[in-house]
Amino acid sequence: MLNRVVFIFFLLISLHSCKSNEYQKIEGTAQGTTYTITFSGGEKPYLKNAADSIFKVIDHSMSLWDSTSIISSFNKNATSQQIDAHFKNVLLKSHEIYKLSNGAFDPSVGPLIKAWSFIRKNDLPLPNAKTIDSLKQFIGFEKVSLVGSKLVKENPAIQLDFNAIAQGYTVDVVAEHLDKLGIENYLIELGGELRSKGRNPEGKSWKVGIEKPTNNETEEQNELQLVVTLDNKGLATSGNYRNFIQTEGNHLSHILDPKTGRPVAHNVVSVSVIAPTGMEADAWGTAFLVLGKEKSIGIAQKLGLEFQMVSGSKNGFEVFQTEGFKKLVQ
Repeated sequence: MLNRVVFIFFLLISLHSCKSNEYQKIEGTAQGTTYTITFSGGEKPYLKNAADSIFKVIDHSMSLWDSTSIISSFNKNATSQQIDAHFKNVLLKSHEIYKLSNGAFDPSVGPLIKAWSFIRKNDLPLPNAKTIDSLKQFIGFEKVSLVGSKLVKENPAIQLDFNAIAQGYTVDVVAEHLDKLGIENYLIELGGELRSKGRNPEGKSWKVGIEKPTNNETEEQNELQLVVTLDNKGLATSGNYRNFIQTEGNHLSHILDPKTGRPVAHNVVSVSVIAPTGMEADAWGTAFLVLGKEKSIGIAQKLGLEFQMVSGSKNGFEVFQTEGFKKLVQ
C-alpha cells in the first residue's frame, strides 16, 4: 500500500526453553509488504486468518493498488463517495494531524505524488513552476469534507493518498483485535510499522531495531543503527534513503512538501517516531520529515511524542533525539 518504503527490523531476544511454547509467531504478506505478529496465548490458525481478513478489509477501503477500493473510487468520482468506518477513522485523524502540523501532513497531495512518481520512473526532467502550480490548486485537505457518511470534494481533480498513515492504522486495528481476544503480550510489525503491548518472551519490554538510513533501493537490510525499548507504544520510521528521486544529477526526497509542491529541501534523511498508536507514529514521521527539526521539537513537546531525526552532513550523519527517546535506547 505504501509508496514510501520504511524498514525497521525488530529483534526478539532468544527464548528460554521453558518459555518457548508460550509465544507464537504468525507471518505473511499484506499491503505490498510483509508482516510478523509475535504473541502469547491465542490460537495461531485463527489469528492468522483474522489478521489476513483485517488486511483485506482495510485494503478494500484505502489501497490505491485496488482499483475497486473506496479511495480509488473517490479519486475517480467527480463529487462524492460513500465511505466505511475504517476510512472515516483515518480521515478524522488525518484532519487532526493536518491542522496540528499546519498542513505538513496532507493526504490530498495525491496528484503531486502521481506527477513526481511518473518523473522518477521515467527519468524525466523536473517539472517547472507552472506545472507544479497547476497541480497545487487541487491540494489542501480542507477541500474535502464529510457529509453524513459521504466524503465530498470541491473539485473533481482532488485525489487522496493515505499511504503515510494507513499501515500504521492497520497495525492499530490488529492490536485492537488482539486486545479484544484478551491477548496481553504482542509485537506487531507491518512493513516497518510497529505496535507493542506487554512483555517479550523474557518477561521484559519489547526491543526493536532501527536501521541506518544509508541509501538502498534494494530489499536487503541495512546495518542496524540502534535498538530501542518499545513499551505499549507505536513506532514508525519515515525516510528518503529507500525511495528517492535521482534525476538531472539531483538526489531528491520522495517526501513532498504540500506547500511548495516539491520534494522537501532540507537534509533530514530519516525520522523515527514513538507515539501512543501506530497511526500517529506513521503520520507524524512524514510530517516531521517535512517540518524539519526545530518545528518538530515544538510539536513533539506539546503532544508528548518522542522522536529521532537523522540528517545528512559532510561528516556523515547528525543524530538528534528527544530526551524521552534517548532513555529508550539500549
